[in-house]
Amino acid sequence: MDSRIGLDYIVENRDYIAKLGTALDTQNETVKKQVFELLAALCSHSSDGYARAIETLDFYKNLKEQRYRFKIVINELEQTCAAESPPHKYQATLLSFINCVIIAQPNLQERIRIRNELIGLKLMPLLNNLRNSYC
Repeated sequence: MDSRIGLDYIVENRDYIAKLGTALDTQNETVKKQVFELLAALCSHSSDGYARAIETLDFYKNLKEQRYRFKIVINELEQTCAAESPPHKYQATLLSFINCVIIAQPNLQERIRIRNELIGLKLMPLLNNLRNSYC
């Protein structure tokens, strides 16, 4: 199957926001990894796909009564950094998703706002921890 068809289907059917957002509410790392991969693909696919990915994060934020939409990404990175044997592929997926969210945003001011939101959630110390653990 052509992945563009699947991505178009998700973009056109808003009910997938709830399905993907609910799928993030699991302890299963493999499921979360696949959801973040799909959200990254949506960000890169089109502006509507980007909007769906952000709406999914907003859905999850509201579902878990959190204050920040990117908190799940930061929480997941924190958990992987604290793990005895860090899941490097999952960490790479989370970092790829962060990059896709920033890079796929065409508006410079919005990119800066997203970057600042992530910095406010303490992304920089996490990145330093990741750098130190790989060196």
